[in-house]
Amino acid sequence: MKLSSSFKVGILALVALLIFFCTVLWVKGRALSSAARIEVHFKDVNGIRPGSAVQMMGLRVGQVEEVIPVVDGDTSYVKLKFVITNKDVKIPRASMLSIQQSGLIGEQFLEITPPKLKPVYIPANTDVLPRGTKVQIKLDDKYYDVGFVKRSQILSKLVVPKNLQAVINTKYAYRYDYMIDYPGLILPEFIVGKVVYDHGEYKLRIKPLDNSPIPCPHQTSPYTIMEPMRIADFLDLQYQAAESLTETNKKLNELLDENMVAELKQTVVNIKALTAQATTTLSKAELLVDESRKDLNAIMKMMNDVSGNFNSLSKNVNNVIEDPRFKSTFYDTTKNVNKLAQELTPIIGAVDAKQFASDLSITMSNVAEISNSVNRMSKDDKLKANLTQTLDNVNRALCNVNATLDVINNTNDKANVKQVMEDTATTVHNLRKFSEKLNKRFLIFRLLF
Repeated sequence: MKLSSSFKVGILALVALLIFFCTVLWVKGRALSSAARIEVHFKDVNGIRPGSAVQMMGLRVGQVEEVIPVVDGDTSYVKLKFVITNKDVKIPRASMLSIQQSGLIGEQFLEITPPKLKPVYIPANTDVLPRGTKVQIKLDDKYYDVGFVKRSQILSKLVVPKNLQAVINTKYAYRYDYMIDYPGLILPEFIVGKVVYDHGEYKLRIKPLDNSPIPCPHQTSPYTIMEPMRIADFLDLQYQAAESLTETNKKLNELLDENMVAELKQTVVNIKALTAQATTTLSKAELLVDESRKDLNAIMKMMNDVSGNFNSLSKNVNNVIEDPRFKSTFYDTTKNVNKLAQELTPIIGAVDAKQFASDLSITMSNVAEISNSVNRMSKDDKLKANLTQTLDNVNRALCNVNATLDVINNTNDKANVKQVMEDTATTVHNLRKFSEKLNKRFLIFRLLF
């Protein structure tokens, strides 16, 4: 069948109208897709216009249809509508929507960033939480369920980041990868967590490492809106940072004046000199220790020998003291001295009692000191026997003195008694001088041993 010329012209006109209609829709930013239109609110869209691309992970999945400014009293915002032309693309809840720019002077486009997995490390002292466990965090003054656990694994504490190892008190740690599905919530970089039991189920409760408060976002959109930053705002922030840096430099210059810098330089020089001197001193000390090692060993050996000698001397003294015969003799001597004191009491008034008692006390003290010196220096059993024999002789002499005193106390010849007491006092005084001299002689002997 042969087509007429008018029919061909009609078909050509329809195709041209269709092309024109599609071009108009494309220019206005309206897509031919039947997918639902999504509406979000921005405070500033930074120049984006209808027809701009909508991208997800760098791929174009739709386009912007409408950009309408809204002023409602004190509240103002921009209503942005876009459509996803790719029917296989689903926008996850809490995805981040931001206005980006391709290059420095390129066109604006709407970027969709799905939520990313975030890790948290906790000590491995509880059971592993299953997949799907709710993640909880404190916003303002209340705890909210903001996400869920995607996967978990156990690993060594050594592979945990350095700034988080302080909160891990076990050899192993659990790493939970979780996803945030609470719109508008932006978490800090470093998070710590723990397992809690809340409302009949176990949950992963997280918080910032520095425990700083997090405000609760209030928005009706199911997505997280990231407001764009204009170049003017960026430059203003840079200007504020420059002013802060200038103020800091000014204060540093005020603190570090010429005198302070000179003192710091001198301090550094002094520290270097002191370090050099300390190094030299340590070297000399090491050399001295190396050279004196033999002398130190000899001194230590002598000290060991002296300690052994003292031990032997103590053992000998203990043997002398614990000798039954020596104890018996010493007890008898003490008894006779007591009896002697009792016998002297009636007749002691014949002489200067105070001087007589002092001479007798010092004499006995010196004799005791000499005896102790002999005991400390002696290791000879024969000398011990002689000492015991001497004590026996003293006992017998004291017995004789006591008998004599008994006779004197019963006589009526007071003149003779007085003369005897004076002679005795003189003798005791002389014995005191003799014992003091003898004790001085033994002092040198004691020092030698």
